[in-house]
Amino acid sequence: MKTLILTVTAGYGHNSTAAAVKTAFSQNGNECKIVDICYENNKAIGFIIDKGYLASVKLLKKPYSVVYTKLLEREAGKKDVTVRLASYLSKKYKEQLLEYAPDVVVCTHVLAAMVIKPFILSGELNAKTIGILTDFTLHPYWEEATAIDYIVIPSEKLADECIAKGYKPEQILPIGVPIQQKFSNVLTKSEAREQIGLMPDKPVITVMSGSMCYGGLTNTVKALDKINSCFQIVAVCGSSKKELKKLEREHFKHKVIKLGFTDKINIIMDASDCIITKPGGLSVSESLSRELPMILSHPIPGHEERNLRFIVDNGAAIEISKDKKVDEAVKDFLTNSNLRASLAHSASLLGKKNAAEKLFEVACK
Repeated sequence: MKTLILTVTAGYGHNSTAAAVKTAFSQNGNECKIVDICYENNKAIGFIIDKGYLASVKLLKKPYSVVYTKLLEREAGKKDVTVRLASYLSKKYKEQLLEYAPDVVVCTHVLAAMVIKPFILSGELNAKTIGILTDFTLHPYWEEATAIDYIVIPSEKLADECIAKGYKPEQILPIGVPIQQKFSNVLTKSEAREQIGLMPDKPVITVMSGSMCYGGLTNTVKALDKINSCFQIVAVCGSSKKELKKLEREHFKHKVIKLGFTDKINIIMDASDCIITKPGGLSVSESLSRELPMILSHPIPGHEERNLRFIVDNGAAIEISKDKKVDEAVKDFLTNSNLRASLAHSASLLGKKNAAEKLFEVACK
Protein backbone atom coordinates (compact mmCIF):
# COMPACT_ATOMS: atom_id res chain seq x y z
CA MET A 1 0.00 0.00 0.00
CA LYS A 2 1.30 3.47 -0.95
CA THR A 3 0.40 6.42 1.25
CA LEU A 4 0.85 10.05 0.25
CA ILE A 5 0.82 12.53 3.13
CA LEU A 6 0.16 16.11 2.06
CA THR A 7 1.03 18.92 4.44
CA VAL A 8 1.55 22.70 4.52
CA THR A 9 4.25 24.47 6.52
CA ALA A 10 2.27 26.97 8.58
CA GLY A 11 3.42 26.57 12.15
CA TYR A 12 4.64 23.32 13.67
CA GLY A 13 1.55 21.15 14.01
CA HIS A 14 0.75 20.10 10.45
CA ASN A 15 4.24 18.79 9.73
CA SER A 16 4.49 17.08 13.11
CA THR A 17 1.21 15.29 12.45
CA ALA A 18 2.44 14.27 9.00
CA ALA A 19 5.60 12.80 10.56
CA ALA A 20 3.55 10.87 13.14
CA VAL A 21 1.35 9.40 10.41
CA LYS A 22 4.38 8.42 8.33
CA THR A 23 6.01 6.66 11.29
CA ALA A 24 2.90 4.64 12.10
CA PHE A 25 2.21 3.68 8.48
CA SER A 26 5.85 2.89 7.62
CA GLN A 27 6.22 0.57 10.58
CA ASN A 28 3.36 -1.45 9.15
CA GLY A 29 5.15 -1.97 5.84
CA ASN A 30 3.69 0.99 3.94
CA GLU A 31 5.51 3.03 1.36
CA CYS A 32 5.01 6.59 2.63
CA LYS A 33 5.84 9.95 1.16
CA ILE A 34 5.38 13.40 2.73
CA VAL A 35 4.89 16.35 0.39
CA ASP A 36 4.50 20.01 1.32
CA ILE A 37 1.87 20.87 -1.26
CA CYS A 38 2.94 24.54 -1.47
CA TYR A 39 6.74 24.27 -1.45
CA GLU A 40 6.55 21.31 -3.86
CA ASN A 41 4.74 23.31 -6.53
CA ASN A 42 5.90 26.86 -5.99
CA LYS A 43 8.69 27.69 -3.55
CA ALA A 44 7.68 31.35 -3.46
CA ILE A 45 4.11 30.47 -2.41
CA GLY A 46 5.45 28.04 0.18
CA PHE A 47 7.72 30.72 1.61
CA ILE A 48 4.94 33.33 1.69
CA ILE A 49 2.53 31.01 3.49
CA ASP A 50 5.18 29.78 5.92
CA LYS A 51 6.75 33.12 6.86
CA GLY A 52 3.56 35.10 6.30
CA TYR A 53 1.74 32.97 8.84
CA LEU A 54 4.46 33.48 11.45
CA ALA A 55 4.53 37.23 10.84
CA SER A 56 0.74 37.53 10.96
CA VAL A 57 0.30 35.77 14.30
CA LYS A 58 3.17 37.68 15.89
CA LEU A 59 2.83 41.17 14.43
CA LEU A 60 -0.76 41.43 13.19
CA LYS A 61 -2.66 39.61 15.91
CA LYS A 62 -5.85 41.65 15.91
CA PRO A 63 -6.29 41.84 12.12
CA TYR A 64 -5.49 38.12 11.88
CA SER A 65 -8.15 37.32 14.49
CA VAL A 66 -10.76 39.47 12.72
CA VAL A 67 -10.08 37.87 9.33
CA TYR A 68 -10.13 34.37 10.84
CA THR A 69 -13.50 35.01 12.50
CA LYS A 70 -15.00 36.38 9.28
CA LEU A 71 -13.75 33.38 7.31
CA LEU A 72 -15.50 31.02 9.72
CA GLU A 73 -18.77 32.45 8.40
CA ARG A 74 -17.93 32.06 4.71
CA GLU A 75 -20.20 30.05 2.42
CA ALA A 76 -18.95 26.96 0.62
CA GLY A 77 -18.29 27.50 -3.08
CA LYS A 78 -17.22 31.13 -2.82
CA LYS A 79 -14.19 31.60 -5.08
CA ASP A 80 -11.89 33.74 -2.97
CA VAL A 81 -8.08 33.89 -2.91
CA THR A 82 -7.61 30.62 -1.02
CA VAL A 83 -9.95 28.67 -3.29
CA ARG A 84 -8.14 30.06 -6.34
CA LEU A 85 -4.80 29.14 -4.79
CA ALA A 86 -6.00 25.57 -4.25
CA SER A 87 -7.14 25.42 -7.87
CA TYR A 88 -3.73 26.64 -9.07
CA LEU A 89 -1.88 24.09 -6.92
CA SER A 90 -4.20 21.33 -8.15
CA LYS A 91 -3.25 22.02 -11.76
CA LYS A 92 0.46 22.20 -10.88
CA TYR A 93 0.43 18.97 -8.87
CA LYS A 94 -1.95 16.83 -10.93
CA GLU A 95 0.65 15.01 -13.01
CA GLN A 96 2.84 14.11 -10.01
CA LEU A 97 -0.14 13.00 -7.92
CA LEU A 98 -1.65 10.72 -10.54
CA GLU A 99 1.76 9.36 -11.55
CA TYR A 100 2.51 8.39 -7.93
CA ALA A 101 -0.90 6.63 -7.80
CA PRO A 102 -1.29 6.41 -4.02
CA ASP A 103 -3.70 4.01 -2.36
CA VAL A 104 -4.26 6.46 0.51
CA VAL A 105 -3.93 10.25 0.67
CA VAL A 106 -3.74 11.87 4.12
CA CYS A 107 -4.06 15.67 4.34
CA THR A 108 -2.85 17.38 7.51
CA HIS A 109 -3.93 20.84 6.32
CA VAL A 110 -7.20 21.95 4.79
CA LEU A 111 -5.45 23.48 1.76
CA ALA A 112 -4.06 20.06 0.88
CA ALA A 113 -7.56 18.56 1.08
CA MET A 114 -8.80 21.32 -1.23
CA VAL A 115 -6.01 20.59 -3.73
CA ILE A 116 -7.06 16.96 -4.20
CA LYS A 117 -10.81 17.76 -4.34
CA PRO A 118 -11.03 18.05 -8.17
CA PHE A 119 -9.44 14.63 -8.63
CA ILE A 120 -11.81 13.02 -6.13
CA LEU A 121 -14.83 14.51 -7.89
CA SER A 122 -13.58 13.54 -11.36
CA GLY A 123 -12.76 10.00 -10.28
CA GLU A 124 -9.13 10.37 -11.44
CA LEU A 125 -7.81 9.79 -7.91
CA ASN A 126 -8.48 6.17 -7.01
CA ALA A 127 -7.46 6.38 -3.36
CA LYS A 128 -8.90 6.54 0.12
CA THR A 129 -8.73 10.20 1.21
CA ILE A 130 -8.44 11.41 4.79
CA GLY A 131 -8.23 14.91 6.26
CA ILE A 132 -6.93 15.64 9.77
CA LEU A 133 -7.83 18.52 12.08
CA THR A 134 -4.77 19.52 14.08
CA ASP A 135 -6.75 21.85 16.36
CA PHE A 136 -9.83 21.61 18.54
CA THR A 137 -11.90 23.58 16.07
CA LEU A 138 -12.76 23.39 12.38
CA HIS A 139 -10.66 25.89 10.49
CA PRO A 140 -12.17 27.97 7.71
CA TYR A 141 -12.34 26.18 4.33
CA TRP A 142 -13.02 22.66 5.59
CA GLU A 143 -16.44 23.21 4.01
CA GLU A 144 -14.56 23.07 0.68
CA ALA A 145 -13.17 19.60 1.41
CA THR A 146 -16.27 17.49 2.10
CA ALA A 147 -15.44 15.23 -0.87
CA ILE A 148 -12.81 13.38 1.20
CA ASP A 149 -13.74 9.97 2.60
CA TYR A 150 -12.96 10.76 6.23
CA ILE A 151 -12.18 13.70 8.49
CA VAL A 152 -10.21 12.96 11.67
CA ILE A 153 -11.14 15.13 14.65
CA PRO A 154 -9.55 15.40 18.12
CA SER A 155 -12.85 14.94 19.99
CA GLU A 156 -16.34 13.63 19.32
CA LYS A 157 -17.50 16.97 20.76
CA LEU A 158 -16.58 18.55 17.39
CA ALA A 159 -18.85 16.24 15.38
CA ASP A 160 -21.68 18.79 15.24
CA GLU A 161 -19.28 21.39 13.79
CA CYS A 162 -18.31 18.90 11.10
CA ILE A 163 -21.94 18.23 10.22
CA ALA A 164 -22.62 21.98 10.07
CA LYS A 165 -19.74 22.22 7.56
CA GLY A 166 -21.39 19.58 5.36
CA TYR A 167 -19.83 16.30 6.51
CA LYS A 168 -21.89 13.16 7.03
CA PRO A 169 -21.69 11.29 10.36
CA GLU A 170 -20.06 8.28 8.66
CA GLN A 171 -17.18 10.50 7.46
CA ILE A 172 -16.28 11.66 10.96
CA LEU A 173 -13.49 9.87 12.86
CA PRO A 174 -13.11 11.15 16.45
CA ILE A 175 -9.86 9.23 17.07
CA GLY A 176 -7.67 12.18 18.04
CA VAL A 177 -4.77 14.05 16.48
CA PRO A 178 -1.94 11.69 15.46
CA ILE A 179 1.09 12.43 17.63
CA GLN A 180 4.57 10.93 17.70
CA GLN A 181 4.76 7.28 18.72
CA LYS A 182 7.05 8.01 21.65
CA PHE A 183 4.02 9.44 23.46
CA SER A 184 2.65 5.90 23.62
CA ASN A 185 5.40 4.96 26.11
CA VAL A 186 4.64 6.30 29.59
CA LEU A 187 7.23 6.53 32.36
CA THR A 188 6.52 6.85 36.07
CA LYS A 189 7.13 10.32 37.50
CA SER A 190 10.23 9.14 39.36
CA GLU A 191 11.71 7.50 36.22
CA ALA A 192 11.05 10.56 34.10
CA ARG A 193 12.40 12.97 36.71
CA GLU A 194 15.60 10.98 37.01
CA GLN A 195 16.15 11.21 33.25
CA ILE A 196 15.60 14.99 33.24
CA GLY A 197 17.77 15.62 36.31
CA LEU A 198 14.96 16.53 38.71
CA MET A 199 14.40 15.66 42.35
CA PRO A 200 11.95 12.74 42.64
CA ASP A 201 9.85 14.03 45.54
CA LYS A 202 9.04 17.64 44.59
CA PRO A 203 6.24 18.80 42.24
CA VAL A 204 7.27 19.79 38.72
CA ILE A 205 5.77 22.66 36.73
CA THR A 206 6.78 22.77 33.08
CA VAL A 207 6.71 26.02 31.14
CA MET A 208 6.67 25.55 27.38
CA SER A 209 6.40 28.31 24.81
CA GLY A 210 6.00 26.20 21.68
CA SER A 211 8.32 25.88 18.71
CA MET A 212 8.10 29.62 17.93
CA CYS A 213 8.62 30.73 21.56
CA TYR A 214 5.42 32.74 21.39
CA GLY A 215 4.88 34.54 24.70
CA GLY A 216 7.27 35.71 27.45
CA LEU A 217 8.69 32.47 28.83
CA THR A 218 11.43 34.05 30.93
CA ASN A 219 8.98 36.46 32.55
CA THR A 220 6.69 33.53 33.33
CA VAL A 221 9.50 31.62 35.05
CA LYS A 222 10.46 34.76 37.02
CA ALA A 223 6.86 35.12 38.19
CA LEU A 224 6.77 31.47 39.31
CA ASP A 225 10.07 31.84 41.12
CA LYS A 226 8.45 34.35 43.49
CA ILE A 227 6.02 31.72 44.81
CA ASN A 228 6.92 30.52 48.30
CA SER A 229 6.21 26.85 47.70
CA CYS A 230 8.49 23.89 47.19
CA PHE A 231 8.47 22.87 43.52
CA GLN A 232 10.71 22.55 40.46
CA ILE A 233 10.48 24.14 37.03
CA VAL A 234 11.32 22.86 33.55
CA ALA A 235 11.49 25.71 31.04
CA VAL A 236 11.43 24.80 27.33
CA CYS A 237 12.24 27.68 24.97
CA GLY A 238 11.67 25.83 21.72
CA SER A 239 13.84 26.96 18.82
CA SER A 240 14.39 30.46 20.22
CA LYS A 241 18.10 30.71 21.11
CA LYS A 242 17.50 34.32 22.12
CA GLU A 243 14.94 33.33 24.75
CA LEU A 244 17.18 30.54 26.06
CA LYS A 245 20.12 32.96 26.47
CA LYS A 246 17.81 35.39 28.24
CA LEU A 247 16.67 32.64 30.59
CA GLU A 248 20.22 31.45 31.26
CA ARG A 249 21.24 34.93 32.43
CA GLU A 250 18.70 34.73 35.27
CA HIS A 251 19.26 33.22 38.72
CA PHE A 252 16.37 31.50 40.48
CA LYS A 253 15.74 30.25 44.00
CA HIS A 254 13.81 27.27 42.66
CA LYS A 255 15.49 24.49 40.70
CA VAL A 256 15.01 25.36 37.03
CA ILE A 257 15.96 23.07 34.14
CA LYS A 258 16.54 25.35 31.13
CA LEU A 259 16.12 23.84 27.67
CA GLY A 260 15.98 24.98 24.06
CA PHE A 261 14.54 22.73 21.38
CA THR A 262 14.25 19.19 22.74
CA ASP A 263 13.01 15.82 21.55
CA LYS A 264 12.22 14.77 25.14
CA ILE A 265 8.86 16.52 25.55
CA ASN A 266 7.20 13.17 26.25
CA ILE A 267 9.61 12.48 29.13
CA ILE A 268 9.23 16.04 30.43
CA MET A 269 5.44 15.64 30.43
CA ASP A 270 5.75 12.34 32.31
CA ALA A 271 7.87 14.14 34.92
CA SER A 272 5.42 17.01 35.28
CA ASP A 273 2.42 17.68 37.50
CA CYS A 274 1.23 20.55 35.31
CA ILE A 275 2.26 22.31 32.10
CA ILE A 276 2.02 26.01 31.30
CA THR A 277 1.83 26.45 27.55
CA LYS A 278 0.13 28.21 24.72
CA PRO A 279 -2.79 26.15 23.36
CA GLY A 280 -1.31 24.76 20.16
CA GLY A 281 -3.24 21.78 18.86
CA LEU A 282 -0.26 19.40 19.10
CA SER A 283 0.87 20.60 22.53
CA VAL A 284 -2.66 20.21 23.87
CA SER A 285 -3.08 16.76 22.28
CA GLU A 286 0.24 15.59 23.69
CA SER A 287 -0.67 16.87 27.16
CA LEU A 288 -4.09 15.22 27.06
CA SER A 289 -2.51 11.91 26.03
CA ARG A 290 -0.61 12.14 29.35
CA GLU A 291 -3.73 13.22 31.31
CA LEU A 292 -1.62 16.25 32.22
CA PRO A 293 -3.39 19.33 33.65
CA MET A 294 -2.70 22.54 31.73
CA ILE A 295 -2.43 26.24 32.43
CA LEU A 296 -2.99 27.96 29.09
CA SER A 297 -1.82 31.40 28.00
CA HIS A 298 -0.77 33.50 24.97
CA PRO A 299 -3.00 31.84 22.36
CA ILE A 300 -2.35 32.65 18.72
CA PRO A 301 -5.45 34.54 17.50
CA GLY A 302 -8.07 32.44 15.79
CA HIS A 303 -7.59 28.70 16.10
CA GLU A 304 -5.57 28.71 19.35
CA GLU A 305 -8.10 30.99 21.02
CA ARG A 306 -10.69 28.35 20.16
CA ASN A 307 -8.41 25.56 21.39
CA LEU A 308 -8.11 27.37 24.69
CA ARG A 309 -11.86 27.88 24.98
CA PHE A 310 -12.55 24.21 24.20
CA ILE A 311 -10.06 22.83 26.73
CA VAL A 312 -10.98 25.27 29.52
CA ASP A 313 -14.72 24.81 28.98
CA ASN A 314 -14.22 21.05 29.20
CA GLY A 315 -12.40 21.35 32.51
CA ALA A 316 -8.88 20.24 31.56
CA ALA A 317 -7.10 23.57 31.93
CA ILE A 318 -6.88 26.86 33.82
CA GLU A 319 -6.89 30.01 31.71
CA ILE A 320 -4.43 32.84 32.33
CA SER A 321 -6.07 36.24 31.95
CA LYS A 322 -5.93 39.79 33.23
CA ASP A 323 -7.88 38.61 36.25
CA LYS A 324 -5.94 35.38 36.76
CA LYS A 325 -2.16 35.73 36.71
CA VAL A 326 0.12 32.77 36.13
CA ASP A 327 1.50 32.76 39.70
CA GLU A 328 -2.04 32.74 41.10
CA ALA A 329 -2.98 29.83 38.87
CA VAL A 330 0.06 27.82 39.97
CA LYS A 331 -0.59 28.59 43.65
CA ASP A 332 -4.17 27.36 43.25
CA PHE A 333 -2.96 24.23 41.50
CA LEU A 334 -0.33 23.38 44.12
CA THR A 335 -2.55 23.98 47.13
CA ASN A 336 -5.92 22.62 45.93
CA SER A 337 -5.93 18.82 45.63
CA ASN A 338 -9.54 18.80 44.40
CA LEU A 339 -8.60 21.14 41.55
CA ARG A 340 -5.65 18.96 40.58
CA ALA A 341 -7.81 15.83 40.57
CA SER A 342 -10.57 17.52 38.57
CA LEU A 343 -8.18 18.82 35.88
CA ALA A 344 -6.50 15.44 35.53
CA HIS A 345 -9.85 13.62 35.31
CA SER A 346 -11.11 16.00 32.61
CA ALA A 347 -7.87 15.57 30.68
CA SER A 348 -8.30 11.79 30.84
CA LEU A 349 -11.79 12.11 29.31
CA LEU A 350 -10.55 14.28 26.43
CA GLY A 351 -7.25 12.52 25.76
CA LYS A 352 -6.88 10.16 22.81
CA LYS A 353 -4.14 7.57 22.58
CA ASN A 354 -2.62 5.79 19.55
CA ALA A 355 -4.46 7.95 16.99
CA ALA A 356 -1.89 7.30 14.26
CA GLU A 357 -2.21 3.53 14.70
CA LYS A 358 -6.02 3.79 14.64
CA LEU A 359 -5.79 5.86 11.46
CA PHE A 360 -3.72 3.11 9.84
CA GLU A 361 -6.46 0.61 10.67
CA VAL A 362 -9.02 2.85 8.95
CA ALA A 363 -6.76 3.27 5.92
CA CYS A 364 -6.45 -0.50 5.54
CA LYS A 365 -10.20 -1.21 5.52
